[in-house]
Amino acid sequence: MNRNDKVRIVFVVSIAILNNPGYQKRLWIAARNMLISRRRWADAIADALYNFDGVILLPSGLHWPIPDVDKVLGDPRWFSYYFEADESGEPRRNVIMLERLRLIDLYFKIAHPKIARHFNR
Repeated sequence: MNRNDKVRIVFVVSIAILNNPGYQKRLWIAARNMLISRRRWADAIADALYNFDGVILLPSGLHWPIPDVDKVLGDPRWFSYYFEADESGEPRRNVIMLERLRLIDLYFKIAHPKIARHFNR
């Protein structure tokens, strides 16, 4: 890479932002509309993170160590539960392990940045 090449930088979303119900709902809607099977989500996220040629930083500016995606996501059935809607069309469940949402958020920031930019509106 020469000095004129720009390195793409993606920031990991903070826990405070991930706890925002509006942010969570926009992330849920976008992920649900991707129509990726629950078994393929872990692969899609891992491919995006591990093959990203940019830099992933924490909000503080420090490098974010990429975790073991399979370990964080666990059983693929989790995605089925995550995508469930209640009678009114809202998410049926709240996510307790916010690190899972963080991985989904990073997937969008890396693979679909035009969609991801709408999450924090």
